[in-house]
Amino acid sequence: MIYKKIVFLVTLLAFTTSFSQSTDLKPLLKTDYTIKKNVDTLHIKYPLQANVTRDKTIKSKDANALSFVKDFDLFKNNYFLRHYKSLIFKQDSSAIIYQWKEPIVVYFDHNIPQEITKNISQFILSIPEIDNLNITISKDINKANYYIKIANQEVSALTNKQKAEAPKDLIDTYPFSKIIYDWNGDYNYKMYSGVLQISPSYINDPHLLDDLKKVFFISLIQSKGYRVYDNTSILSSSNSNFSTLGAIDIVLLKYHYKNLYKFKVDYTVFSALENYYKQLAND
Repeated sequence: MIYKKIVFLVTLLAFTTSFSQSTDLKPLLKTDYTIKKNVDTLHIKYPLQANVTRDKTIKSKDANALSFVKDFDLFKNNYFLRHYKSLIFKQDSSAIIYQWKEPIVVYFDHNIPQEITKNISQFILSIPEIDNLNITISKDINKANYYIKIANQEVSALTNKQKAEAPKDLIDTYPFSKIIYDWNGDYNYKMYSGVLQISPSYINDPHLLDDLKKVFFISLIQSKGYRVYDNTSILSSSNSNFSTLGAIDIVLLKYHYKNLYKFKVDYTVFSALENYYKQLAND
């Protein structure tokens, strides 16, 4: 299982990085290395105990893999681009873009109160149609690959040291304080199953619904950040009791899934793609 635990981040700084027109893109966007196919067997615990065959193929950047860049208009919208970089990469140059490769089928554990299940279901089903992202809800766990459940014990993405050192108001507004999210994925940074767990003590908390919606949204993009400084976002500190994604959330989600990358995209490669777009636009 490839495991990713969202780490605690105290502040969020918007940033942009540009590359000069003389940047050599060949090492970053090379298209000439060989594909070697490989698989292994992985035991997954959720939604059900099962053994699955996992694709370990490392995709090459073939000649067609970059054809999407010329039409990727995120790169010409500085406002959305700035928010997208801040949300996905934060200040971590090693951060990688993850995308769901399979249709998401959500299953709610029967121990979750019905009113919570209904509220979150309505939120999930309100997400508009987005290319390359399909989300449904099922009452059959055998058909699901995204499990929302009450944990068997108290959970948190924060370490005890972080809880002791961070200001209480920051901990209280951090959506992963009492919710965690794990996922399975392949070696090409594509996700195919996940589980979201809620601390038992948090199930009746008035902030639970907001935090569940935030964590679900974050789980779709595996962002490094957890705040968006735009008042339309559900990740804005000024928003609460929201029933749908905000306008900017939907735009960022559409950009995130506009193209399913055929290769690893970290911050350095993403910036090279941005520069490549600018070069194409100037040709």
